[in-house]
Amino acid sequence: MTVEQVRIAHGHGRVRRAVALLACLAGMSTTACAAAEGSPGAAPEECIDTSEATRNSVEGTPVWARFCPGPERYTEPAEVPSEALTTHLDLLAHLEERDGEELRAGWPCSELSGGRSYEVQIGYADGRVATIVGRTDPPCTGKLSNGTGVGGPDELGVYGVLMTAFGRQYADAFENSPSDEPLVCPEDPGDPDSVSVDGASASLTTGYVLGVRSPMVLPLTAVRGIVCTWPWGAEEPGIRELTAQEAERVRIGLHAIYGGMVDCQESPDPTHTAVVEDRTGTRRAVTVLDSNCSTVVRSDRDGFGQGYGLGFPWLRR
Repeated sequence: MTVEQVRIAHGHGRVRRAVALLACLAGMSTTACAAAEGSPGAAPEECIDTSEATRNSVEGTPVWARFCPGPERYTEPAEVPSEALTTHLDLLAHLEERDGEELRAGWPCSELSGGRSYEVQIGYADGRVATIVGRTDPPCTGKLSNGTGVGGPDELGVYGVLMTAFGRQYADAFENSPSDEPLVCPEDPGDPDSVSVDGASASLTTGYVLGVRSPMVLPLTAVRGIVCTWPWGAEEPGIRELTAQEAERVRIGLHAIYGGMVDCQESPDPTHTAVVEDRTGTRRAVTVLDSNCSTVVRSDRDGFGQGYGLGFPWLRR
């Protein structure tokens, strides 16, 4: 994103806030008043200007959170929900501030690593808003506007904590109706979409992909899963059942696949396909070809090329 693009984006944010404030003063909209005055109980319709979201701590009581989608067609932003998080905010208590000695540098956490990025704003009960930016990998530390580091649990990180909370919020809106059919491995691991199933949650349209509105691949919390492993040269896979926590990590990772492809020499490493399902029976899968530089192929690949990439740290294998 160029300096000029940043300046324009910030200018638009100031205009929106000014319009909201004028509407408030004119008595036209209580929603506008809440947004303009920074009411702690009201989530804004979109991310506010970062110059106004400079709370430099994650200590306190969060009352809403929202991912900022990033500029359109920008290649780094991870897939994120397009609504605000207003429930399950207790999970944000797992975010913690970290000093410089704990900040992880280099791949995949540096800005030039090629990993997926996120920007999230969190509104607190004191009326102030914090902005955290970082890379999606669980070990990576996000940063507040003053450079203070923010981390999450080892297997989730900041992005994973927020995605877990969003998944539960969306799941609350659906009845529990899992499929009676067992989870199965694809006949061809190169075609993970062959085992996809659409349940009720497939109707959800929430999501941003590369800054453009587009449905998420699996917005609800995953409740079960399996991982199929083909040893080098094997025709039939071994199957391991995933715990609910492991399945949820895979679901989160489906939305944060690294960009890029590589032409490399095949190695005698295994191939893995993880299949996960939410409470409505919607299933999605992802294949990791460790024999081919950990190339990743996701089911439900979209028109933005988000279903292909390299590396998948969300599956212990």
